[in-house]
Amino acid sequence: MIRVEEVKFMTIIDFLMDSDPAVKRMTKLYLLGEQNSYTVDGWIGDFLSNYDVEKNTWGNGIYSPKWTSTFYTLRDLKSLEIDPMHQIYQQGLKTLISHMWNPDKFVEDDICVVAMLVSLLTYGQCSEAIINEMVQSLLSLQMPDGGWNCAVIYSHSTKSSIHTTLSVLEAYADYQKEGYSKEIPAIKEQELKGQDYLLRRKLMYRESTNEIILPSIVQFHFPTRWKYDVLRVLSYFAGIRYPYEPSLEDGLNILKKKIERGYLTKGTTYPGKIHFTLNNTKIGAMNTLRGLFILKYYDVDFYYEIISKEIHLS
Repeated sequence: MIRVEEVKFMTIIDFLMDSDPAVKRMTKLYLLGEQNSYTVDGWIGDFLSNYDVEKNTWGNGIYSPKWTSTFYTLRDLKSLEIDPMHQIYQQGLKTLISHMWNPDKFVEDDICVVAMLVSLLTYGQCSEAIINEMVQSLLSLQMPDGGWNCAVIYSHSTKSSIHTTLSVLEAYADYQKEGYSKEIPAIKEQELKGQDYLLRRKLMYRESTNEIILPSIVQFHFPTRWKYDVLRVLSYFAGIRYPYEPSLEDGLNILKKKIERGYLTKGTTYPGKIHFTLNNTKIGAMNTLRGLFILKYYDVDFYYEIISKEIHLS
């Protein structure tokens, strides 16, 4: 590893390649176009070492405590792209299914959680029958405005939520990416409406007042947990190769402003218990990687300008 105190300047690609092994792997894959094998070292290994083999859980819980529970640890591992067939990841998914999925009850409690569960299970190539049950529940709960809201059942909300809508759209994207097919015709119809729900708001504004919905939306976070921000929603649109359109521009401009120094910071963290700290430097490796991935797709000239800069590390 390069010792930061010994290096004054380096490019951001050099920094990412010298970062955590999972970051290095994804940098090679998504920025440099190089295929490479999965890793179990670094942060992924640290998460795996916290697994309780007797209880088949993390954090002595299924969904709580946040953020050390089995559910959210699996979210972290997926975001770092663990080998989806890794034995512990697979066992964790089995634990979630056995404790969390009841097609007659659970889906009525929290659409967001079901959507995130679909993303975890499709990544792990789990049973199509179970996944289709979950997807069908999401399909049945789209609201007239085109989005979804996890509060629709227990508070009878009549308006969609950006948080819930993005989680469902991510689930639909993962369903298709991982090769599931039965529900694709219905998904295709719904995801257009869901995307339009976000784009009408230019990713961040209230339609009624044109004000930013929440201050946290323009702050960047990693891990993302269940919450919405501009970096997460731009990652979704870039990930599905959605064509540029003007409704994305304000979000892209925020990203460009934040990354113009050559990197993104680790950003704001959500309060709660964690296994360990992912970033110990001023540069947020995962946020920067995600930001560069977005820019490489939507503004390649600006992308090359950023990766050509020398950044000061001391």
